[in-house]
Amino acid sequence: MNALLDCLPCLTRNAVSIAKKCTDDPVLQHRIVTESMHLLADCGMHWSPAYYVRDIMEIALKHCGDLQADPYRPEKEKSTTLAKNLLPELKNISEYDSECFESRLRLAIAGNVLDFGIYADLDLKDAVKIIRQTFIRPIDRAAMRKLELKIREARRILYLLDNCGEAVFDRIFIDLFKDKVTIGVRGRNTLNDVTRKELEISGFDASIPVVDNGSSIPGTMPEFIGEEFRRTLEAADLIIAKGQGNFETLDAVPYPVSFLFLAKCPVVTRKLGTEINSIQIRNLNF
Repeated sequence: MNALLDCLPCLTRNAVSIAKKCTDDPVLQHRIVTESMHLLADCGMHWSPAYYVRDIMEIALKHCGDLQADPYRPEKEKSTTLAKNLLPELKNISEYDSECFESRLRLAIAGNVLDFGIYADLDLKDAVKIIRQTFIRPIDRAAMRKLELKIREARRILYLLDNCGEAVFDRIFIDLFKDKVTIGVRGRNTLNDVTRKELEISGFDASIPVVDNGSSIPGTMPEFIGEEFRRTLEAADLIIAKGQGNFETLDAVPYPVSFLFLAKCPVVTRKLGTEINSIQIRNLNF
């Protein structure tokens, strides 16, 4: 999915947010935002929005003098802690049934609904209220059953993670079929997305195979992935891709993919003919 004109305001907000996250120096912040604006003005919008977020991140890290920095580390840690603390509270959500495929699927999507990058400072009571909404929102049951059948039939599943915090809930879903799974993560730090470093604190079993995409794009662009990741992608009987960033970057691939995410922006909702904040299960090529 290529960026559109309507993506530019969001990318501009990203530039400001990233600049403030990377440095407290107002002079450096201004330089980061100014250079990012020049980038966006000349970009031609030939790539996914996630591609330009990567470029903005690299501009910020370059100006701050450390291309390997992880400015979203505090958010990653807070959101993971919140998600872990929420797990025992699931008993207070009457609609949640740990033995039910639909419940675990909804829980996996709940992390995307909650958006831990925004709500990381919520108390448990309010966080439970937000997650409960995921269990009563409309869901495409036909698409869900199709995914459930595909999971049963598949021998090799590549599960692409999205954000920290959210990954804690993904693990609960993955436990249903973890003997078939390889976990896919970002290759380098980008926003609050999961890399190899965050898997252990998210509760993932070290025995589960992991492959990183070799990139700091907050999505999965086939044009910029590493060779090991490409082999895993092409060999998978099913790819489960979490988050809107993965949808934006993989929506035209020839592989069997199920996208699980919350439709968060008008560009995506128009493309899908759906509503803002709707739960999405989009099956492609199966």
